[in-house]
Amino acid sequence: MCGIAGYFNLNGANADIGILSRMIDIQRHRGPDDHGMRLFSLATGKSVEVGKDRRQPEGIFEGALGFNRLSILDLSEHGHQPMENADGSIVIAFNGEIYNAFDYTQELEKSGFRFRSHSDTEVILYLYEKYGLDGMVSRLNGMFAIVIFDLRAREVHIVRDQLGIKPMYWTIAGSTFLFSSEVKSFYPHPEFRAEIDDDHIDEYLAFKYVAGENHLLKGVRQLRPGHCLRLTKEGVTVRKYWQIPDGVEKLNISITEAEERVKNLLGKSVQSQLLSDVKVGCQLSGGIDSSLVTVLARSHFAAEMDSFSIVFDDPNYSEEPWISQAAISANADSHRFILTEDFFLDTLDQATWHMDEPIGHPNSIGIWLLAQKSRPTVTVLLSGEGADEVFGGYARFYYANVRRKMAPWLPVLKMAPKFGARMERQFGGDAVDGFITASLYQRPEALASLRPQANFEKVMSRRRAIFGEGQADYLGNCLKYDMQTYMVDLLIRQDKMTMAHSLENRVPFLDLNLVALARSLPAQYLVSDSISLRNTSMRGTKVVLKNLARQTFGDGFVYRGKAGFSIPLTEYFQSKRFVALMEDQLLPGMAERDLVKTDIVRRTWKDLPGLPSSASETVWIAIALELWARQFIDRPAA
Repeated sequence: MCGIAGYFNLNGANADIGILSRMIDIQRHRGPDDHGMRLFSLATGKSVEVGKDRRQPEGIFEGALGFNRLSILDLSEHGHQPMENADGSIVIAFNGEIYNAFDYTQELEKSGFRFRSHSDTEVILYLYEKYGLDGMVSRLNGMFAIVIFDLRAREVHIVRDQLGIKPMYWTIAGSTFLFSSEVKSFYPHPEFRAEIDDDHIDEYLAFKYVAGENHLLKGVRQLRPGHCLRLTKEGVTVRKYWQIPDGVEKLNISITEAEERVKNLLGKSVQSQLLSDVKVGCQLSGGIDSSLVTVLARSHFAAEMDSFSIVFDDPNYSEEPWISQAAISANADSHRFILTEDFFLDTLDQATWHMDEPIGHPNSIGIWLLAQKSRPTVTVLLSGEGADEVFGGYARFYYANVRRKMAPWLPVLKMAPKFGARMERQFGGDAVDGFITASLYQRPEALASLRPQANFEKVMSRRRAIFGEGQADYLGNCLKYDMQTYMVDLLIRQDKMTMAHSLENRVPFLDLNLVALARSLPAQYLVSDSISLRNTSMRGTKVVLKNLARQTFGDGFVYRGKAGFSIPLTEYFQSKRFVALMEDQLLPGMAERDLVKTDIVRRTWKDLPGLPSSASETVWIAIALELWARQFIDRPAA
């Protein structure tokens, strides 16, 4: 896990090592163990490594590539990056881990490649040299953002992993192409201008994040998962190299056999992701996903295994009883850290700076705390992220799957006014729009009140386009949509909050073989379509995983209400300290910026104790936006 940053002058001007130095220094937290910089020229086909003194080398080099290294595999200097091949014609910078990399070493050695390190970076480099870009990425199972400059072909390739576990951003500022693992690395470049893109504010306020390639900063793009970018002297092209499997023939197997296959592949994924030359632990939330990962990891530890969890003093929010049960089942040394109101408020600015965007999910502060406290003990954590999207763990998947059964009954159900109206909202109207809006944090009418100029239809149009990329059945397309939108946002959050403390987060549920299996399972093994279930949102979702978890943890553990790592926002928002922050800084800032109606935010905030808990989201979304804008727009040098 590392950090990449660099730029290329499209007008042929010489790259400035001073600018590159500042670009990588600003994200040094991503890789404190080693730093490397290299200048290159697509015009001459030459490159040169920059020395530790950071002096500008002689010659014209229009490109610059910098790297911060967090040493996980091969801790020696042989893993130094950027790394070049034997004749210096290909150079790579790689952020991530490839869990099947060493499956190819023998094959590559037989082809004449001589390894100088024991790092997966060198394997990727030689796979590119032997098979080209498409041949390389088709062989990679892991998480990655990769930059390769090929001086033979006079081109640069930037690739993001298939599911978006590792971030990569790019932009064109003036005549300069910039790229980085974190947006803040663009700020040291004199051509970059930080401006809010009003075109994406509405989407952020409605969903708490911006999906697809877009970003809240004007001109900044996310390289989408499964996409690669090609840069030449002529410019930039982006294409998709991989997509979530669609139209897969469903396996004709029993639910018991499906459970065994999932357990087998998840176990293999966990084992492969324990590969490390530094200490590994487990992120244990008390939910079934992280608990399964922790239990499966246990058999591969000879002695003690560490798990790390966030708890609260308030039992209404704390998952501590379930954490205890999972830790005992895994025989794990359980480390627990209490998230307090003071820590939450103390960390808001720091966490926002590391996030690069508004903190849509306030529980991100909990991940920050967990990473900060666990880093002295471990350098790598395994988490359960991705299971809900791949295996159908949200209630909206259940309601999507029973829609076809419920829709014919709507005319009858309407005769019961309150119940009928709720059923109409749940199952009436367009099926695609119904699923997309099921994950809204701000309903259209609330959005219009908060931001009268909002264009909700434009937001929906973009989201429909992403949903339309699915070519499976309706449920399969719903799962794919969430994997391409909500899941990517959660993965970015995990990356930024853990890498703030130089900690690597790994996600065994996103092993490509496991994802392929999930896409080939009969729908009812993922999400039930029964309308007679008790506690439907729990018993009707993530069926195969919950059946597996029951074998270890029992029904009470598996079928309890889904907590989702909630934060007591309403309580925090009433504290004297927060009231002072809100009145003295946040509300005046919102009023001056005029992105949202400050009077609506103030009124909702004041009335929170008497409103549904969901109302705190309206306040939080506005606060997070203002906290971000203060740092990334008002004083970007911070």
